[in-house]
Amino acid sequence: MLDTAASPSSSPSNQPGFRWQRADLLMALGIMLLALVIYTRVLAPDMLYGDSGEFQTLAYEGGMTHTTGYPVYLLFARLVGFLPVGTLAWRINFASAVAAAITLGNLYLITRHFTGRGGSLFASFALLISYTFWSQSIIAEVYTPALAVISLLLLLLLRWQAVTRRVWLLFLSGVILTLGVGVHLFVLLFAPSIGLFVLWGIVTGLPPERGQWKNLLVLAAGAVAGLLAFYALFAFYDSRPTPTSIFDTTMYPSRDAWHLTEADLDSLPERFWLSVTGYQWRDRMLPNDVDYGKTITIFFRTDLAREFATPTLWLAVFGLPSAAFSRRRLFALTGSALVVTYAAGLVYFPGDKYLFYLPFYLLLALFAGIGAGTLLSGIARFMPKVIPRFVPAMIVTGILLALCAAPYFPSRWHSLELGRSGFITEDYVYPVSRGSEPRAAAECALSKTPEAHAFLVMDWRALFDIYYLARVEGRRPEILIREALPYPTKVVTASLLAEIDQRLASGQAAG
Repeated sequence: MLDTAASPSSSPSNQPGFRWQRADLLMALGIMLLALVIYTRVLAPDMLYGDSGEFQTLAYEGGMTHTTGYPVYLLFARLVGFLPVGTLAWRINFASAVAAAITLGNLYLITRHFTGRGGSLFASFALLISYTFWSQSIIAEVYTPALAVISLLLLLLLRWQAVTRRVWLLFLSGVILTLGVGVHLFVLLFAPSIGLFVLWGIVTGLPPERGQWKNLLVLAAGAVAGLLAFYALFAFYDSRPTPTSIFDTTMYPSRDAWHLTEADLDSLPERFWLSVTGYQWRDRMLPNDVDYGKTITIFFRTDLAREFATPTLWLAVFGLPSAAFSRRRLFALTGSALVVTYAAGLVYFPGDKYLFYLPFYLLLALFAGIGAGTLLSGIARFMPKVIPRFVPAMIVTGILLALCAAPYFPSRWHSLELGRSGFITEDYVYPVSRGSEPRAAAECALSKTPEAHAFLVMDWRALFDIYYLARVEGRRPEILIREALPYPTKVVTASLLAEIDQRLASGQAAG
């Protein structure tokens, strides 16, 4: 049922003792299954270019990925990769669909702490059909797994706050906060909001939470445990005897590009620091060559329109003050995170900048759901008592879903009919209309490499497609590949040229 009237069975609470009902858990499970079916239907069919090709290769081959390092993601993807369906590459794409489904189910349960079932359903639906979330749910990438970690983190915190005696939930939240950095660094953006949330309960919360300064220590202890686990997993992948590691393909060969020496890369702590701090991409944080006013204008005029329909955005605007007045502490957690995640996306300028707004979109969908739930609750108060509460809730929820889906429904439905997401325009990683292209191109390139122990220097986009065929599928495991022009280089570096000369002198075939 989608009733939103204030009752013990359907209304949310941020007071200790709030419990989901069985209907909530079944609804969340239903959302997960529906999302998994949808995204699996349009899943990328095989190998992909760029970072996705890297993840498809390293999930099986081992070795460390590009900065900021994703060992926890690699472990998750590898576990999904054991499923006996599809190609090996397809299974790593499927891991993103699984993570997306988990995120949407978690989002429903998170929103239930603010509002009724209708609004919670709306929040999940709004994110499900949004452009960027959809596009990252069908390829091998870290973004939906990172959102799954974030949504789980928020869910644990809300459950801990609702049942304050379960301190282990707070400890586990700390673990996931830092361990989640091994999925994506933007999980760490939630740290200030989490600290504020715990501190709020210590200062102004209800007994037995008020005055419990040890809660901060529990959270910190969990964070330390998660960081140690992250470091151990990084060390494991870093120690794998494979030439596919980012340090073998890029960082060490082209070390001159970042003014690094051999000594800067010869120990595990140094490689960990270079990786986790995104050494290669630091100059894209707060760059001087950017018009921030123009960036903000483009975001609000163009980017948001691609993600959410206008009614959804207005519901989010309505949901912000509704949450602030009715759930102040929960709003402090999610509202402050909304500001931080937008600011982080605003000041970072990699080539795929649009992806770094995804945590902001997750929270925006949450507030849109709160706005929808508040509207439903208000309408229910004016309904005659002879009408069951769930009837107007279902009708109005259906209307809201239709209004917010209208601009996107034709393209999404057509995609489901075709089995591929034709509305996605970015094709650097996944050429949607040419799904077999990455494999065909890699097959062609591999067939033209010398039969001897080949040494290749090539562009990042296709590098791991060759490695995938050569090592994961066992075609040519002796091949070695280096990235030719890693960012920010514009010419082949002296250190890479020296390696090329050395291998040519030793008689190794190069290309």
